[in-house]
Amino acid sequence: MSGQVAAKPRPIVRIVCDAHLRKAVRSLEARAWGEFSTGEPIRSVALIKNDGMYPHKDIGEALVHPGDTGVVRESWRFLGEVYYTVEFIAQSVFVIMRSREMARMGTTLDAGI
Repeated sequence: MSGQVAAKPRPIVRIVCDAHLRKAVRSLEARAWGEFSTGEPIRSVALIKNDGMYPHKDIGEALVHPGDTGVVRESWRFLGEVYYTVEFIAQSVFVIMRSREMARMGTTLDAGI
């Protein structure tokens, strides 16, 4: 035993983030939802609550409900994801949304609520 060297244990490799899969999911999402343009009317499909960043509203208070209509005012990319500033005139709020949280008006994805 004095002449034998103990084999080192092989490290266990785990893929935490598969870049190819992530890229494929993003491209599918972009095709399904598409990118919204400035001035385009949209309908919210998600409940948007105040996370503490919106002034004069309580934390957790609903700002936008599913079915509320708004207008895209601005779009930008951050860490590879597209974000939109959307104005909801009836609620008198501006919120930041992602494309999966809204739908185009007059499409099959539009709930028509």
